[in-house]
Amino acid sequence: MSGVRVEGLTVGYGGKPILKDLSFSLESPFFLVVMGPNGAGKSTLLRTLVGVLKPYSGSVRVYGLDPWRRRREVRSVAAYVPQLMNIREEVPVTVEEIVAMGLLSKLPPPRLISTRVKELVREVLALVDMAGYERKFFNQLSGGQQKRVLIASALIRRPKALILDEPGSMLDFKARCELMQLIEKIHVRRGTDVIMTSHEIPSCMTLEPDLLLLNRATYAFGKINEVLRREILVKIYPGMTEREGLLILGEDHVKR
Repeated sequence: MSGVRVEGLTVGYGGKPILKDLSFSLESPFFLVVMGPNGAGKSTLLRTLVGVLKPYSGSVRVYGLDPWRRRREVRSVAAYVPQLMNIREEVPVTVEEIVAMGLLSKLPPPRLISTRVKELVREVLALVDMAGYERKFFNQLSGGQQKRVLIASALIRRPKALILDEPGSMLDFKARCELMQLIEKIHVRRGTDVIMTSHEIPSCMTLEPDLLLLNRATYAFGKINEVLRREILVKIYPGMTEREGLLILGEDHVKR
């Protein structure tokens, strides 16, 4: 199979469903934005796609692979970048080490940064506009630069897809737009499929992605002009208000 297929997916934590009866399909090449309020199940969906969570019911296929049963194979073709990474700020780890770990963590010991690995690190850092940062410490970088390094660490294995959880979180508007332009460049130039979550559609996007609107279930799936409609958004965002023709999407947590 050349894409992602989700059919009747119900999944959650501790026996309590977060997503119920979710279905959608994507054919490569694809660029999907999963949008919804806090607590809608966006991160839960991504964690299911990479085999972290086992579905209660339904089926998931990523390039024909069952993520739960074939987790290692799925992670070799779909690189996951979570919203928060467990990298301790006080540990003096370099950019080169962070990026190289994206490759070395999949190999048996000893995990040494060889000359060839160094070359691959330089190549992928150039791709994310971070050339020359190999010896910089990760904790000295700006938030936007750290995001780029983490994406480079995912790209070093040349995955078919990037799966990104809120890549623009905790960034100002300028850094968020620059990061979005980078993700679009990777999609267009490398042919890398993209699935990313977001609270909103970044206004600086130049591509027209597929859009999946979630709030514990699928409310809409399609192109932006088909999906971003008032009658749909009002069902998803509990705090949505309308002022002078503008829709303001509230970020209330979902409680059901």
